[in-house]
Amino acid sequence: MQIVLYSLSPVTKLGITTALREAPSVCASEHLTDVDDPGDVHSLIRQGQVELVILDPTQPTLNAGLALCRELKGHSRPPSVLAFCQGVTPRDVLLSQLSGIDSFVHANEYPDRLATAVQSTLCGSREWLIGPLEGPSLPSAEELSSLTPREQEVLWLLAERCTNKQIAHLLSISSNTVKNHVAAVLRKLSVRHRSELFAEISLPAQQRYVRG
Repeated sequence: MQIVLYSLSPVTKLGITTALREAPSVCASEHLTDVDDPGDVHSLIRQGQVELVILDPTQPTLNAGLALCRELKGHSRPPSVLAFCQGVTPRDVLLSQLSGIDSFVHANEYPDRLATAVQSTLCGSREWLIGPLEGPSLPSAEELSSLTPREQEVLWLLAERCTNKQIAHLLSISSNTVKNHVAAVLRKLSVRHRSELFAEISLPAQQRYVRG
């Protein structure tokens, strides 16, 4: 089975490859495949050759990167997806969770922690190494899974800073229905105000071993 490195900068790919090669329990170097064309990623997945895709969901843009993640998860035999990037805000992480990303590793993390996260993800676990939070914690996978499909759509639009009126227009529902959905989302995620979903994340000062 292959681990695909998708659309990462040469220096980032070198850093990830080095980290994984130094952790032989994760994979052999010949199991790493470097791909820049999304069509090639889909082709490998359809062939049943991909177990994990490591990508930067902010490239070329966050919306485009997350759209690709949702496409990858739409395959009949979807691979695990690990996001690896530098920019981390609660909004980025929340949208990543909603897009089906299994694990998230911030580029400030040490190589051994990346390797451990890759191993855990390959074994079916979820790793979210985004540094300590200041303020309310992010929703857990269990909390997000408690949302109905419509509530997940509402949460996505909340993350896009849409007003209730805009959400009602985009989803073709009434303003009162939007209010009910928003109230349900906040209740299930254990927050009182929508602004609490997007508090800033403070990351520890660590050696950055790869740069985008």
